[in-house]
This record gives sequence, structure tokens and C-alpha cells, in this order.
Amino acid sequence: MSQKHSIGLIVLCFIAFIALGMPDGLLGVAWPSIRGTFQLPLDALGILLISSVTGYLISSFSNGYLMSKLGVG
Repeated sequence: MSQKHSIGLIVLCFIAFIALGMPDGLLGVAWPSIRGTFQLPLDALGILLISSVTGYLISSFSNGYLMSKLGVG
């Protein structure tokens, strides 16, 4: 593996790490103002959390397939 390819892979991993952690932190901070602005019930937070968990599950289950197709790891 070349040096340029290794650096690119490290940058990609860092971006993925930040992108996976960002929604959890942002939802906790933004939820009170979102709820007040759009007059949403507390149940709407459950729908948001279920959709984010579903996205995490889809991405984790498809991770092995994508890594084998892309040749990473």
C-alpha cells in the first residue's frame, strides 16, 4: 500500500468517525428548540431515534459487503 493511499484511508476513517458521532450529539442539543418550534410531542423523539438506529444497523450490516467490494482491509 502506498503512502498516499494510507493517508487517504486515515482521512476517510477520521471523517467517518466524526460523521457517526455528530448526529447523536446534535440531536440532544437541538431537540428542545426543534420541539418548541414545530410544536412536536415527545413521542416524535422516539421516531427520530428509531430512524437513526435503523440507519446505523443498515450501515453496519452492509459494512462487510462494501469492504470486500472496495478492497479495504
